Amino acid sequence: MKLFLKDNKGYIITYFLSLALTFVYSNLNGFIELSEIIYIFMFNTFILLGFLIFRYYQNRQLYRLFKGGFTDLKEVFLELGSGELSQNVSQILKELHGLYEAENLKSDKIHKEHLRFINQWVHQMKTPLSVMQLQLQEYEGEEKYDNIQEEVDKLKEGLNMAMYFARLDSFQSDFLVERINLKKLTREAVNEEKKIFIKGRIIPRIDIDKSIEVYSDAKWLKFVLGQLIINGVKYSRGKGKELIIKAHEGEKEIKLNILDEGIGISTKDIKRVFDPFFTGENGRKYGESTGMGLYITKEVCKNLGHEVTIESIVNEGTKVIIKFKNQM
Repeated sequence: MKLFLKDNKGYIITYFLSLALTFVYSNLNGFIELSEIIYIFMFNTFILLGFLIFRYYQNRQLYRLFKGGFTDLKEVFLELGSGELSQNVSQILKELHGLYEAENLKSDKIHKEHLRFINQWVHQMKTPLSVMQLQLQEYEGEEKYDNIQEEVDKLKEGLNMAMYFARLDSFQSDFLVERINLKKLTREAVNEEKKIFIKGRIIPRIDIDKSIEVYSDAKWLKFVLGQLIINGVKYSRGKGKELIIKAHEGEKEIKLNILDEGIGISTKDIKRVFDPFFTGENGRKYGESTGMGLYITKEVCKNLGHEVTIESIVNEGTKVIIKFKNQM
């Protein structure tokens, strides 16, 4: 109602001003008596109120929209009233919604084509990478072998991350929840990254009861563990001696902890480590950080219904905690 009165303030002021001027002029010239002025004022004011009430009734939905705004895109299809202004605004909103949908479909098509290209490119790159690894075995034991193998491993890690990032958008059609033995899957993830443990001179220690099982997707969960293992070893080189992976089963949840003895994360960075492309102080120091590993980890865990958090103390180490709902 307040918005309606503000919108029609000009009409109301003009009406009373013109009515007052008419009364003054008529009274000075003796056209009407004072008693008639009161009657005319009440009669015309009643007509004005009737007009304003009718106008408000016609456009009340429109004024409610102006005051409250939209909470859902579907609201653009609601009828805003029978007034000409309301009908015109409603028509414009529907046209804008149509333009939005067309642009959205266009952007979605471009996005899907981009993801399709990334997926195809990753798979195409894996073939020459596999050939390179086979040919590299001929030089095993030579001085240049370790340097080339390290670069090949970086390529493999980068391609793997790009592939999983591209698959995030189609996550709902690319996962299978099943009962997983947590210790077995963790051991597989550690074995796949054994080269970086050897090079970093870090000892993996798995402390998980063999009876602990969780509901998750094995492929995605192994990727998450791989990312956390790689980060733990990378930032522990020359400082830590162990990477500890342990689990605790409670009544409502199962906690999986990945602890390293590395350089830790500063307080100003800890809140942003899950942001996309955020490398932070450690990423700038160590280089070659995309800032996407923890972001993808967070998104995967969210899609799987797991909670992931991180705690860290500078120069003491970092602990990443993944919480699984206990459905036993």
